[in-house]
Parts: sequence; C-alpha cells; structure tokens
Amino acid sequence: MKTFLQRVALGVAFIGLAGCNSLTGDALDTLHVAVFGPESQISIAQVEAIDAPVLLANLGVAEALLVSPGRGVGLSEWHGRTEMLLTHHGRLVQTAGLPVDVIAPLAADDPFMTGLHAIADGHEITRLVDYPAQYRTGLPQHARYKRGKVETVNFMGSDHRLLRVDEYIRMPELNFHARNQYWVEPDTGLVRRSIQHFSPELPPLILTLAKVEGGAP
Repeated sequence: MKTFLQRVALGVAFIGLAGCNSLTGDALDTLHVAVFGPESQISIAQVEAIDAPVLLANLGVAEALLVSPGRGVGLSEWHGRTEMLLTHHGRLVQTAGLPVDVIAPLAADDPFMTGLHAIADGHEITRLVDYPAQYRTGLPQHARYKRGKVETVNFMGSDHRLLRVDEYIRMPELNFHARNQYWVEPDTGLVRRSIQHFSPELPPLILTLAKVEGGAP
C-alpha cells in the first residue's frame, strides 16, 4: 500500500507530465476556465492512478492537482507541489503557498456544517477572516445564500447533476464583494465543484473534487 508521501509524489509527477503550472504560476491575472466543460489538462487516467482523494484547482490560468491523506470530505488537507489548501465541507478555510494566503474558518452555526443542499434562500452568516502576511486579522466577512437550480456539470469525463448554491460575500473593510458558487450533490450536500473568491487581489479559485476516498470519480 502506498504511503501518503508516495501518493503526493505520484500526483506531483503527473503535474509535471501534464505540463501544468503550480498555482503560484506567473499568469494569475487571466481567468480562462470553462466551468461546465472538460477544461483540465490533467487526464482522467492520471487522476485514477492516484490511490487517494484528488482535488483539481485552477487559479487564473495556473492549474494544480492536489492530494489528501484523508477521505476528501469534512475537514480535509490538500497537498500540491508547493501549495496546501484546507477545505471544510467544501469551503476553502485556509491556504499556504499562494501569492496571498488566507485563514477563514467556518462559524459554529455555519450552513456548510449541515450541507448547502438544505440551506434556505436568504440565509445569512458572518465569519472572521485573517490575512496573516498582511497582518490583518478578524475581518468580518458577511455571506448571504441563494439556492439555484440543478445543473449538469461535466468533469472527469462524466455529466453530474448538481444543485447550484450562490454565496454573496462582502467585506466592508476591504471594499470587497463577490459571488461564490458551489455545485453540490442534491441528496448529500457534498461540494463537487466551486468558484471561491478569497482575496480581492487574486482571481477566484476553482476547485473540483475529482475523487474521494481513493474510489471512482
């Protein structure tokens, strides 16, 4: 059985073979990703060969494959070549190795805890966000939710029928507001794809949960 370090090494090797850039690549100012189409340069075979959960990440034109030592659900660490992402029920809560790093834990009564598939229109919550390198801590981030419709999203060579939930965030101290989008399994709330804005200085991070628990996509 492969150790987690071997799995990460395998994933990193695949990134090199696919010609993909690290998320800290140079071209962060251009977002050129199709949300509903097979945009990834990372192949299905490359993902399936890794015996661990796999998260595909796009930031601008940079692309990375990240691997988790856990199940890929709940609170999960994702490791790439030079980056680490921490997600909690699909929402990005911490980064390391990006041009701007963030710490944004879920609130105690956060709707992600119970699943976005059960959220009511208009639900609101406030979280506290830190940008450690900028010495900015405890910045309020206000979020409001709107349920969308079930849409067909294609990844890993298959169509997936997923419920879209829009998250409208605003951070008055930074004069920053954006719309995040999450595509979740309608029966479980598992986030399979998302577009998440975490800094006014960077394009949104697009995450695709390509594989969980080392199983099939």
